[in-house]
Amino acid sequence: MGAQKHGVNYALYPRNVSSAPRKGYWLNGEPLLLANAKPRPCYPSSDDVVVIPLKVYQLAEALTSWLPYLRNKPTVVLLHNGMGGLEIAENILPKDYPLLVATTSHGAYKKNEGNGDYEVIYTGLGKTQIGAPNKGITAATCHKVVTLLNGVLPPFEYRQDILSALWAKLSINAVINPLTALNNIKNKHIADAQFASVREALCEEFSIVANACGINVDAQTVHENVLSVAKATGENYSSMHQDVAHGRQTEIDAINGYIVDMATKKGIVVPENTLLVKRVKALKR
Repeated sequence: MGAQKHGVNYALYPRNVSSAPRKGYWLNGEPLLLANAKPRPCYPSSDDVVVIPLKVYQLAEALTSWLPYLRNKPTVVLLHNGMGGLEIAENILPKDYPLLVATTSHGAYKKNEGNGDYEVIYTGLGKTQIGAPNKGITAATCHKVVTLLNGVLPPFEYRQDILSALWAKLSINAVINPLTALNNIKNKHIADAQFASVREALCEEFSIVANACGINVDAQTVHENVLSVAKATGENYSSMHQDVAHGRQTEIDAINGYIVDMATKKGIVVPENTLLVKRVKALKR
């Protein structure tokens, strides 16, 4: 939608053309007609940027289907909640492929208009942090991509330490997502006193695991950030809440499940995260 708003050439290749949005609404309510979705991939040029805004569990199938069309090596940008997507991409894409990963705090959702048409609603201004996790991309290409994307949906911030940014986003998601899903609440209620002990336990476990993985954080700062985001996005429902509400597969394996996996590798016990994974997976869909 940002590309449509700012006059940047783009194409849409959704998994399901029939449910692709045809209309969008900007933050101020301005309506935008979106380009028609295309049913199959093209062959992007080396100057193009392929943004893959999918959930981690959808990524392997998407990258595998796109791989034959990436012969010109367009830059691929991964944009998803949780962790594990980078490892999936590195296993599928050729070695030293030009790859960037990003995390965003912009807000939007897709709405069914009820007549078979869909629209996307932009609900919250945020920022996107992006960086190169490997050496398959040059500084010049990074600059070109960030400049292009900054013209689509600003602001884009290039991070040398993009993995730290991804872990920071994980710390927020690991508290807000499962608790809102399990308790059927909006983000603002995460700050309620009844969740204080579980918030603190999750932040403590996260900090121990993150530090063991080389990411320098402390539990108090993580907790403060969780509360800040919960209040700033108070009227929103988390993505995991919406997945559960609509009977979709959740991202629990890429969020709290990732923390559990990393903890296991490091010999760390994380009972609160382990319990949340089990409880979310037990929810009826």
